[in-house]
Amino acid sequence: MGVASMQRVKNVDYDENDLYDEPDYDEPEETYTDEDRNNFATLTPVVRAELEEASLQASDREIEDALWNYYWDVAKSVTYLKNSKKPKTQEQLVKKEKVKSKFDQAAEKSAQESDSRNMIPYASWFRDVPWILPEDKLHSLVPAMPFQRPVLLGGSSKLAKLAEERRKKATATSIRANGNTSLSALDRLTKTKAFTENEKPVVEDTPERRKYPIRSKREPTPPPREPTPPSVEREGEKPDLRALPTEFGYTLSTSLLDRDRPTLSTSDVLAAAKAPAKQTGNGLIKRTESLSLDTPSLDRVQQAKVKSKGLDVPRLWEEEKAKRKASAAFVVIGHVDHGKSTLMGRLLLDTGAVAQRDIDKYQKQASELGKTSFALAWVMDTGTEERERGVTFDFAQHHFSTTSSDFTILDAPGHRDFVPNMIGGASMADMALLVVDANQLDSGMKGQTKEHIMLAKAVGLKRIIVAVNKLDSTSQAWDQKEFTRVQAAVTKLLRESGFAEDDIAFVPCSGLSGQNVAKKPSGEDTTWIGKAHLPPLLQALEAFSTESAQNVDLLRPLRMQVVDLFRGSITNPLSVSGRISSGHLQVGDVVYLQPAGETATVKAIEVSEEPKDFAVAGQICTLHLQEISSQHIKSGDMLCSQADPVTVTKDLSLLISVVDPLLPQPVDVHMGRLHLPGTIKQLVETVDSNGEQLKRKPRVLKGGQRARVKVSLDEGAAIEAGERIVLRSGGATAAYGTVE
Repeated sequence: MGVASMQRVKNVDYDENDLYDEPDYDEPEETYTDEDRNNFATLTPVVRAELEEASLQASDREIEDALWNYYWDVAKSVTYLKNSKKPKTQEQLVKKEKVKSKFDQAAEKSAQESDSRNMIPYASWFRDVPWILPEDKLHSLVPAMPFQRPVLLGGSSKLAKLAEERRKKATATSIRANGNTSLSALDRLTKTKAFTENEKPVVEDTPERRKYPIRSKREPTPPPREPTPPSVEREGEKPDLRALPTEFGYTLSTSLLDRDRPTLSTSDVLAAAKAPAKQTGNGLIKRTESLSLDTPSLDRVQQAKVKSKGLDVPRLWEEEKAKRKASAAFVVIGHVDHGKSTLMGRLLLDTGAVAQRDIDKYQKQASELGKTSFALAWVMDTGTEERERGVTFDFAQHHFSTTSSDFTILDAPGHRDFVPNMIGGASMADMALLVVDANQLDSGMKGQTKEHIMLAKAVGLKRIIVAVNKLDSTSQAWDQKEFTRVQAAVTKLLRESGFAEDDIAFVPCSGLSGQNVAKKPSGEDTTWIGKAHLPPLLQALEAFSTESAQNVDLLRPLRMQVVDLFRGSITNPLSVSGRISSGHLQVGDVVYLQPAGETATVKAIEVSEEPKDFAVAGQICTLHLQEISSQHIKSGDMLCSQADPVTVTKDLSLLISVVDPLLPQPVDVHMGRLHLPGTIKQLVETVDSNGEQLKRKPRVLKGGQRARVKVSLDEGAAIEAGERIVLRSGGATAAYGTVE
């Protein structure tokens, strides 16, 4: 058959005009902001230091790409670069090989079959062994030289045949003597007194043998040895005569627990063997200690531990008392749509805490949604869903200052579905600001206004300011009679809830227009406000603000409930916020978290968004923590001193005031930001106002009664005696009291 007939590919001639090059498209260069460049300058040395510890090198471009792709996460960037710089394993190299054709695969298969005839099947070596060998070790066993079947040395083919027959005859004689008809290869190995391979056969002494003796075979002459060149030794260095462990020996000497560890390379063994021994008090430490297989974790980059300055916080706090302003945190409560967020937005704007350009931006965005009047409320409601629905979900924090006081606003939600969030915000406050819509007093009194007043008293608030809002939109603008009617109805409710008359203040105002919020009102309709000596809202807040922390609170053990958990910044990956109820702390202190039972170090402290060296009881602060994982912290946990931690318990004894009838039943237990399901196990007794017993083991508790009950929580919580508890059932407040 000719060459032409064997041609299978058609030859096609191409002209140069038929070929073309694809145009090169220049990829747009990524532009970095000043903040990105600062992050590169700060984090690139950290990543490089981690790579140098692992004896790896990477260019600045590779490090910057890793930081950019992982959003400035140093730990993930280091892990990625280390994995990319590691040498490729054999499996990875095999995956990248080009796919072979069927002809090449058939050729390799035939070559493997021919080689397998000369190789020992390694799996059969370990078929009956008592120990367990991993598959990856089995596949790595390769014989040092091809196995060949034993053949007789010297002699002709007739003599070889005669020797083979005599060997078979001796084998049959031995089997008959032992009484066995057949014997497998494994049985021959395990038999105590059996022949072995290469053993001389036992042949009977017969006359034929004496007549024709068999000559002994000569051993083959070994080939002459070639002279070995002498090894050249370096000056000052002795040769290492120890042999490296084989794969087989390493497999047998390694336990099952150690097989998950990485395998040592030859260079690692040699480097450890040549390492100088260390001298200790007990003698020399073995060089094999440097062969430790424990590798450092790459999950996170170790941060430098912050040391405490050892400040005398109570003394410093007392010395700064003359220079310090009065401070207070107040929670804004009231029925939904009564204008709480709008009033607070106006207060922040008039005090300069929010710029006018921000309000203009909010007005433009609100007008696009058809909600122009919500622009001021968006200062407090920062969530997208809150702005679209016009309802506050969770309490928000804002800070502002005047010439005499520092304030923290806790804007609580007014909807009944978010009462637990309102309880969490009220538990951090020093006083309450109740906002009442003068046009919707009845709906508020039947709704959340009454419940919020009761909850404010339940969490321990003693002072309350009532802002009668929207007086500019009543039937007659700024009607004094309307204000008097609202004042009388709310005062009655406050007295029934237990507020003293000296701790109540009323302020007529309009949050939308800003009248009587930060400044005195102007106009003929508002002249009665000055005559009645009703100050603006800001002055009423200043009159109620006092020193929140006392020396007796500072000397008690540290207690702070975690209200929020978040990522502060790149350098502060874990931050918590809350109000310190007792004690004090400073930068570098080691704190204890319950119920997780974990410790953490305070890396930095912020009070009113300003860095501080310490924080004391009564302050709402943000703590940046390190040496702890976020999985050990959640909202409602207690941060306490390591020397005197809070006890974790499931069983509580409560002294409560009953709002709705109660039986031994499931309830929701609320203590600040902590919300847990529980069950009232026992109604112990009803008591009077002095705590004396009235009736033992009542069957049911009615509204208005005081009683002692035992409550069991579904899971353990960090709760101490004296903590204030709210019990809710079916979406309504059932009782409130204290832990005994």
